[in-house]
Amino acid sequence: MRLATIDIGTNTAQLLVAERDGTKLRRLHTAERFVRLGEGVDARGRIGREAQGRLLDALRDHLQEARTYDVDRVSAAGTSALRDAANRDAVLASVRDALGLSVDLLSGTEEATWSFAAARAAFDDRSGACLVVDVGGGSTELIAGAAPGQTRSSPAEAIRDHASLDVGCVRLTERCFASQPPSHGAVTTAAQVVDEALAARAPAVGDAPVLIGTAGTAAALALVHAGPASTWDALHDNGLVLSRKDVRDWRERLLGRSVDGILELHPEAMAGRADVFPMGVILLDRILAHYDLDDLRVSPYELRHGLALRLLASAPASPS
Repeated sequence: MRLATIDIGTNTAQLLVAERDGTKLRRLHTAERFVRLGEGVDARGRIGREAQGRLLDALRDHLQEARTYDVDRVSAAGTSALRDAANRDAVLASVRDALGLSVDLLSGTEEATWSFAAARAAFDDRSGACLVVDVGGGSTELIAGAAPGQTRSSPAEAIRDHASLDVGCVRLTERCFASQPPSHGAVTTAAQVVDEALAARAPAVGDAPVLIGTAGTAAALALVHAGPASTWDALHDNGLVLSRKDVRDWRERLLGRSVDGILELHPEAMAGRADVFPMGVILLDRILAHYDLDDLRVSPYELRHGLALRLLASAPASPS
């Protein structure tokens, strides 16, 4: 059984083609397109015409790629930007009419469940409390629960608490940064906004939790830290670990660079996200500080993997 999933986020539209291997998934192909769907959504509350055009182009390409793998099922889901946009129904209808693709609009709870399932899938050996962080473009998801080594319950049952904070890297960059490098005052304001959001709704976590970073910001920071020759495949060797000091040091370095200077650090990892990446690292830094944690484990799996796990859970078992 071959599956294709598409995660439509605030900044990217990500494709995964995977094959069922027993109760697990084997990745066959991944692709990422930067659509910046959430451009202006924070200020205007609507997805613009240009962003809709970029989305249709990206989805058309993803569907063409998925068909070359002769997939059995395709599932697409939207998150923060679509949830927040007043014209989301019209956008989803245009996708359906143009491409014949129905897009599920995930609730915050559904997004948390399947992001959590994907992130912890890389760490079967871990037990105890864990906290998954997904820094997106429009929101940041924080999901507290049990690591897979402690329980074999479903992802929803393993979650103890979660919060979807309206402090994503695209949203806050548009709101707080007028230039890159930003002013000292702009950085102070951004950090304060993040700290206030965490103080208001950060999930409760057990003692000494393992912090797991998933999706673009955490993965891209791990690659930048590993050096410009590093590839996405490096994340699949049990992930990478960043210390709290690593994250803080990169925060300061990034905030002193221009967008072009950030792009030069790792052209592949920074393509399409260099302008919002410093804000994403501020978010990771403030989360580590809020929970007083020493390091961040970076998972190679993200929501598109979780969407495939969701399809797998709903599919009939293979005949023996």
